[in-house]
Amino acid sequence: MKKETLITIAVFLGVGFLGGYAYNAHRTATAHQSAAHATVAPSPASTTAATPAGDTSLGLPNGHPPVSPAEIVHFFEDAAATNPGNPGPRLKLADFLYDQKQWAEAISWYLQALRLNPKDVDARTDLATCYFNLGEPAKALKELNQALKVDPHHRATLFNLIVVNLEGEHDPAAAEQAWNRLHSIDPAYPHLAELKRALDATPTGKSSASH
Repeated sequence: MKKETLITIAVFLGVGFLGGYAYNAHRTATAHQSAAHATVAPSPASTTAATPAGDTSLGLPNGHPPVSPAEIVHFFEDAAATNPGNPGPRLKLADFLYDQKQWAEAISWYLQALRLNPKDVDARTDLATCYFNLGEPAKALKELNQALKVDPHHRATLFNLIVVNLEGEHDPAAAEQAWNRLHSIDPAYPHLAELKRALDATPTGKSSASH
């Protein structure tokens, strides 16, 4: 996918509270392919923003008039309908809806894509993030754990597992276990240090995670 994206975040260090801090895995994967240590991209455009002319994700030529969000949705719906066995258009539409914070609608398209490709760890992690945003951490954990069965070292999945356990399930022990797993794989993973401080500040018990 085209970039690394964070869902809406509010981290209050010293209190240990996370208002949400999970990655869209498709964008994370692309960012890591293009750079050794990808940086966080700006927040997604608002629902009123138009797609720039020449957006290659739609196959539009340079100089094409801007495209509205509704037209983008219609474009990918048509592409999905004419390609029933291809998860690609479904993933693109799901990611677009994710950017628009239309979590429930995005879930529907991630599920369609996963029916066609159940081993897509990025899509399953993004599906989990949508559930988390809708206040359904148990469903999010189920999808994250399913993703880790396919790839136990998937960084974005482990990162989101920390967030969901800490903020969604209020289980700092499970969050710390996930933190240790990710830290052992990639100690320089973006924002891992911030989550460590949140873990240390959790009032239910002190963290023993490695520095």
